[in-house]
Amino acid sequence: MKNVTLIATLFVTIALLPAFTGCAHKPVAPTPIPNSFQRPAPTPTPGPQGPGPGEVVTPTPMPNVTTEPPPLDYGKFGGLFAGPHNEDRDKFKADTIHFDFDSSTIKPSEEPMLQDLANYFKNNDRFEGLVIEGNCDERGTEKYNLSLGERRALAAREYLGNLGVNVERIKTVTYGKSRPVDPGHNEAAWKQNRRDDFVLVTQK
Repeated sequence: MKNVTLIATLFVTIALLPAFTGCAHKPVAPTPIPNSFQRPAPTPTPGPQGPGPGEVVTPTPMPNVTTEPPPLDYGKFGGLFAGPHNEDRDKFKADTIHFDFDSSTIKPSEEPMLQDLANYFKNNDRFEGLVIEGNCDERGTEKYNLSLGERRALAAREYLGNLGVNVERIKTVTYGKSRPVDPGHNEAAWKQNRRDDFVLVTQK
């Protein structure tokens, strides 16, 4: 009888043991609670990144900006050049200067002619002006020779200004290759055509 009671007590104790000790295993993949608040993961902020391996970075091209040079200021002589006037092409014919091929540099051999022009304008105060006409030989494009003729005329103007001539009384013009003095197609003709002509301008 005692054995039966002992066995019954043992079964009851085993049956009640989980209630006092609790579950020994945690739940796997629990069901999420509906409408629960979850903080979103932070979004990474992109920062400056360099080129990847083997990547060629092409710089952003700058816009083409072209500026025209300011117009020459002729001061009180502007009216002389723009209005009715006389042009004497023989007065300074002997002072024509010449240039080397593809050059607008004043050669030492041409400096005496420019000195004569400077002496004329510095030693009189008559209301007279000077037009410098830049010219080229036939080689090269029309556009290029117009630009070269302009540089040759401006070079003479600057030279005269450095000698003390008021540059307001000097106007520059370019004719490129359109006015050859020698129509030949050889070096002798080209040498004569690379030149600056000087024209005296007076009031009518």
